[in-house]
Amino acid sequence: MPPNKKGRFRPLVLVIDESREARLAVRFYLSNEGYEVAEAAGGQSAFECVALNSPDLVLIDLNMPGPSVVLAAQRLRTIPQMEGVPVVACAGPDSQAYRDAARAAGADAYLTKPMNPTVLLRLVKGLLNRRAAGMTPTNDALQLAHMVM
Repeated sequence: MPPNKKGRFRPLVLVIDESREARLAVRFYLSNEGYEVAEAAGGQSAFECVALNSPDLVLIDLNMPGPSVVLAAQRLRTIPQMEGVPVVACAGPDSQAYRDAARAAGADAYLTKPMNPTVLLRLVKGLLNRRAAGMTPTNDALQLAHMVM
């Protein structure tokens, strides 16, 4: 397999979650499927990670404490390295309020917590395949609604 534009042989997924246990679980699932994983416990470390690593996909927990996770997710979208990078908002339990927050955050998909590993892997693979095929993410409500798992 040739390296991607960033010189990596495997896609890098950035997991933003204040829970170390949640990050480790997601790392376990994604690493076992051949993905590289970077972790951030909050907004500031996520911005630093994006600047250094240019992830191929971002998973962000909407349940994190702080002034506004939605604003942090929106700010991620303004970073040049994030152009065309799919963002998956994660929250639980499922509710219309979380779906609306994911939409407001500019997420391309929404995943309920606790995450089902099969659904997580299928979603990550699908979004990365779309990106590799040159299909840029969109924020339209229809796509978000179809990707809710």
